[in-house]
Amino acid sequence: MSEPIEESAPPPTPAPTAGPPLGTHPRPWWSRLVLAVSVLAIAGTALYHLGITFLTNSPENTVSTRFAEPISKWVYPWFEQNWRLFAPNPMSQNFTIETRVATDCYQQVTPWYNLSQMDYDTILHNPFPGHTEQNELRRAWTDGYSTTHDQSDVGTTGRAEMMRQYLVNIALERVRPLSGKDGVAAAGITNIEFRVTTTDIPPADAPHQVQQPSVHIIPWRQISPDAVSYGCPNGSVAP
Repeated sequence: MSEPIEESAPPPTPAPTAGPPLGTHPRPWWSRLVLAVSVLAIAGTALYHLGITFLTNSPENTVSTRFAEPISKWVYPWFEQNWRLFAPNPMSQNFTIETRVATDCYQQVTPWYNLSQMDYDTILHNPFPGHTEQNELRRAWTDGYSTTHDQSDVGTTGRAEMMRQYLVNIALERVRPLSGKDGVAAAGITNIEFRVTTTDIPPADAPHQVQQPSVHIIPWRQISPDAVSYGCPNGSVAP
């Protein structure tokens, strides 16, 4: 009987050497550089924006005074905030802005449209109200028209006509879809009038105190300075 043949043991498998996983390649140096520069640029921009925002809302100081021009160019109009960090100045009055429009010679006149109520209806029960509904109309009056006109509606600054036209444009945008039902086609509007009712907010210690509202009428005017009027017959006056 022949002796069994002994097989030699297989050679040991060499340990894997350290290196990138199979199928992958190391990121090129320029890719890492672009990533690093992008991160630094985003972080720098964020820090710069936070610093500028702080200087805008903080009390006036040496830094904000010295760099007022670049701060203004960065903040306005996209990042403007209507409050101060250490001294908030909330509204102390409520405004109701109404308007009505007419055809040439006031042959047809619409009823009053409550523009403020349109905004309130849009904001009511809306968890994410837009900036336009909350501030556009109100600021067109408080920070625009009323600050550039006196009580007789005479312009007091070089921006007066622009602010008046801004208020008119906002009103026309909201009224034009409605005026046709009241006898004044959108294309036939030539004149516009405003009625602004201002009511003081009651003091905190007397929240139910009745405040007497004041009414200001901005008289009829053509919708634009270059609007064409075809001449009105005698006796045709504004209502």
